[in-house]
Amino acid sequence: MLFGFSWAQWLTWLLAAFFVVNGVINIVGPKPMRDSFRDWGFPSYWHMVNGAVLLLTGVLLLTPQLRPLGFLLGALECLAIWITLVRVKALSHLSPSLVMFVILAVAYLGIYGPALPS
Repeated sequence: MLFGFSWAQWLTWLLAAFFVVNGVINIVGPKPMRDSFRDWGFPSYWHMVNGAVLLLTGVLLLTPQLRPLGFLLGALECLAIWITLVRVKALSHLSPSLVMFVILAVAYLGIYGPALPS
């Protein structure tokens, strides 16, 4: 424990910070990111939709009562990334989302264990 918080709580807060920062970056939408979404067949505003989902995930992870939904939304985001990358045959980009999924799973298991939260 560090400052009275478990490693899983710290990891969850780091995940939340990542999702919030990534959400803001997606909403701002740097040109290369917008171009990638467009090249993958998404509408021009999709970077804002994705950013909103990422922001919501971060906020849910920070809210103890809603944290399980944050983990679920984060996992669904990873799944959506995998589907997109497989569909566009950009398999070399799968690693970051796979790492993110593993970190989400480790943090979830560290907080809730293998059981579903009540």
